[in-house]
Amino acid sequence: MKRKRIAVCVYSSDDFTADFIQNFLMTNPHIKIVDSLWTADAVIVQTDLLTPAEKKILQALAQHGNIAKVAAATNYSHGTVKVYLSRIYRKLKVKTAPQAIAVAFALGLIRPISQ
Repeated sequence: MKRKRIAVCVYSSDDFTADFIQNFLMTNPHIKIVDSLWTADAVIVQTDLLTPAEKKILQALAQHGNIAKVAAATNYSHGTVKVYLSRIYRKLKVKTAPQAIAVAFALGLIRPISQ
């Protein structure tokens, strides 16, 4: 009977750590590395994946919906919010704000908005 390979996705704040973990996991023939949370059987998340400021920006984005409102709510400039978002997108392996919010909720990095 052929064993299924376990799909593992690694989320890390830096490339060195991610590469180290992925290279270690790839030595096991029963594990394959995937880039998406949604196709993974297991997920490894670095404890401090997002900085407190990045979490603040992402939580505000989930609550307010656009960069201008996030900037106003967090007292950061529009440009600073955009820089933070680009870092967040890279770390979460996404390209859009809705994707970032969905992944962050799924990973428990931000909390649902209370009404």
